[in-house]
Amino acid sequence: MHMQLCIMKKKKICLIGVLVVVVVAIGVYIFRDTKEQINDIQTYEEVLGESGKYKENLIRYNDIFPDSLKEVQNVEEFTYVYYNLWDPNYFGYLVCTYSNKQFEEEVARLKKLNSTEYKGIYGIEEFPYELCAVYADDYYGVIYAMADNSEHKIIYVSLEFCNYFTDIKYEQKMNKSYLPKGFNAKPQNKTRKAFEQEK
Repeated sequence: MHMQLCIMKKKKICLIGVLVVVVVAIGVYIFRDTKEQINDIQTYEEVLGESGKYKENLIRYNDIFPDSLKEVQNVEEFTYVYYNLWDPNYFGYLVCTYSNKQFEEEVARLKKLNSTEYKGIYGIEEFPYELCAVYADDYYGVIYAMADNSEHKIIYVSLEFCNYFTDIKYEQKMNKSYLPKGFNAKPQNKTRKAFEQEK
């Protein structure tokens, strides 16, 4: 009897050990490559160039962000974040200064794009600088470019996500003055709450 109890105990310990290994293996598989933050401007074209890794995400092909930075006089700020715990989240911003001529050309390029309506999407009321181009989606978020005419500066921002909110703490990652007035894509935003009430 004692021998049988010992054998059963050993089997239980082995089974628990196997289950732990399986759970860890599944966790590693699910959560592999779930986060990437890029700050090195030298890798810009690999990330957001014409065939960049994150050039096309949830909203559409991102032709608001430039394919190349060859015409840029100075890159002041650059960050791109991919985060995928359960659903993909993308956040990026680029702040560039251009020479007079290149600034005018870039603003003209952006204004030729087929921008979408944005008012009311995630609470957006207006933009803090002159809006040059915007792709706004009431599910997936927003991509936009604004011009600071006094500084010959263009601010490009991408916030794309699923399920009506982003897991990325975007306000901690960039200057809040680059965000549209009223914009809220945090977990308890009005759009997300309305979706939860409908369920």
